[in-house]
Amino acid sequence: MLNISKKTKIVATIGPASNTLEKVRELIDAGMNVMRINFSHGTYETHKIIIDISKQLIKEHIYIPTMLDTAGPEIRCHFFENGKVEIIKDSIVTIHMKEILGTATEFSVNYPKLVDDIHVGDMIKIDDGKLRLDVIEICKQKRVIKVKAFNTHVISNRKGVNIPGERMTLPALSDRDRKDIKFGVENGIDLIAASFTRRAEDVIQLKEYLKELGAPDIPIIAKIENKQGVDNINEILEVADGIMVARGDMGVDIPPEEVPVMQSDIILECRKIGKPVIVATQMLDSMQSNPLPTRAEVSDVATAIKEGADAVMLSAETASGQYPVESAAMQQRIAITMEQFLPYTQLANFGYNYSKKKRSDAIATSVASTANLIDAKAIVCFSETGKSAIRISKSRPKCPIVMVTSDPAAGMRVAPYFGIFSIVVKTLPQLIEDMEAFALIKMRQLGLKPNDNVIITGGTPTGTGSTNFLRIVAVNELGDI
Repeated sequence: MLNISKKTKIVATIGPASNTLEKVRELIDAGMNVMRINFSHGTYETHKIIIDISKQLIKEHIYIPTMLDTAGPEIRCHFFENGKVEIIKDSIVTIHMKEILGTATEFSVNYPKLVDDIHVGDMIKIDDGKLRLDVIEICKQKRVIKVKAFNTHVISNRKGVNIPGERMTLPALSDRDRKDIKFGVENGIDLIAASFTRRAEDVIQLKEYLKELGAPDIPIIAKIENKQGVDNINEILEVADGIMVARGDMGVDIPPEEVPVMQSDIILECRKIGKPVIVATQMLDSMQSNPLPTRAEVSDVATAIKEGADAVMLSAETASGQYPVESAAMQQRIAITMEQFLPYTQLANFGYNYSKKKRSDAIATSVASTANLIDAKAIVCFSETGKSAIRISKSRPKCPIVMVTSDPAAGMRVAPYFGIFSIVVKTLPQLIEDMEAFALIKMRQLGLKPNDNVIITGGTPTGTGSTNFLRIVAVNELGDI
């Protein structure tokens, strides 16, 4: 059964706290729309468990896509004794370019060229900036960096390492990423989130690699998490299929007080072009260990929705936290509340004003505007590719868009978009009358009541790639079905 109670999508990271079929079902009921698999952690065995859960759900006609989140060109610590160590304020620590087992006085990183790229006086930030290390000496001959700890903090295995302001010579697509993506493609991954996207060329390289693997149609969500990515957002948007505002590393690479401004700007650019934007990182961070979020976290999620995000994301909250289902349910409740107050008339006009103003754009805006005027409870869009539903989503109607398609990949592809929910059928109805009958039956199954208005739209004959009709019907027009 589709959960269409809210239109803002929830991307939930699946991990040890949630990687069972039973727990995934609970997350779906709580509002999850996309399952994120973080390839910076876990093994291929654990990743395959999650992909197999998605395949099991497909057999039950539940389409929840899996999103492979790459490790990306990211610098990380190697492993530590007992999994974690405490670095003490003012202590001198040696960072090795060759892998060692880390202690409180020395550890290693996975980027051997760091010693060549960094300078004395630079800051090294670890674990989303929670530990700051100041570079006091560089020894290129020994391939080590000496740092002084600015504060005390416990760091654990494979925590991220950032050097604010420095432009590292990291490859866009590492050997590890290639291996991970190949595994994902072979096992049926649906979406790819490309970490640390810095420029359009990074996305183009990934697209070329997907072509080599025979999977050119897998959508790429470019993760913006450093200053280069922010500066190049428009060129990245031209080639990516969507954007993720990954605020953790972004708030380390640029001043944290600038992150809300960057978030607003990126959301606006995505809205103009009609590509989905996901806001991520620390949204309900305290719910890793508490059953309720802080009020600031609630405001953070609400602000992202108000600004126009298609989706909000949960990371450790659902992957390893104590309250994974409660975290998703909380985001769902925030979304339901905020969506009552969105300026839908303005949003419909915005969608058309920033479109190419083709006939299909006019129809999409008309569908959204009409739905708002008659208080429609759903829009049923018959769309083979999903393009018609995506155009309607750009105009942000007040009611959900139920997309009917015969292409399972299209059903998965639209999952990150605001308001679109997919029903996959073997073949699409050919006649408008058959579309109406199918739509009304499905709407009753989804809980719509007699006299509820529904808008039905699509193209006839189906498969022409052109939306050319709009019908307004009431749920009871075909009698008690």
